[in-house]
Amino acid sequence: MRELADHIGSRLAHVTPARNLPSIRVTGIWPAAHLATRAGTDPNAIALRAHRLRLTGGGIDAALTHQKPILDGIAAARRMLDGHDPESWARHLDERVFFWPEARGAAFRASIARDLPLAVLWFSTDALLAAHAARIALSPINSGNFRQGGARARRGDWLFVSATDGLPAFRENRRRRGLARGPDRVAELSLAGGLDPDALAACLLAIEAPPGCNPDGP
Repeated sequence: MRELADHIGSRLAHVTPARNLPSIRVTGIWPAAHLATRAGTDPNAIALRAHRLRLTGGGIDAALTHQKPILDGIAAARRMLDGHDPESWARHLDERVFFWPEARGAAFRASIARDLPLAVLWFSTDALLAAHAARIALSPINSGNFRQGGARARRGDWLFVSATDGLPAFRENRRRRGLARGPDRVAELSLAGGLDPDALAACLLAIEAPPGCNPDGP
């Protein structure tokens, strides 16, 4: 894991609506499908959401971001997905929690911020990989974006390379398929399932909250 961690960098960002912070501290970080189920909502009903969505119930009070990067590139999604249609791909992504290498995290936050106050949870790359590598997948692209450059990126289940397969396997994954000219770099990490409060605390370095937001809740 040392080679992979050095490639990624020492910190990983998880970007979330700031209003989710109190709930995260109590319940941990969980993918959208899990939150929907706990709140009594069919996870299939939230796929390809065009707007932000609030889920409440079952001890959950969470805001989900929209999936407009799929919807806005829906024609490309239909053309560039292997083994999926846009809705099944959206459901697949809703089963994962996403993390970004440091520079990518800042770019992702800027791309969705607009009128939504966002927080960034910073994680130790070493700690997250050491504890959860078997559940972590690596991607060379933002797997949920089909706009602009993302419209030309073919993807499917094969896109996600397990962290346990190692950095060399990841870097050659697309080149072996004739889809990249050179070795890839990790642009996105995703975790199947979530992190309960203890697992979260073991990997969390810091919380960056917007002005006026108390990361510990009211």
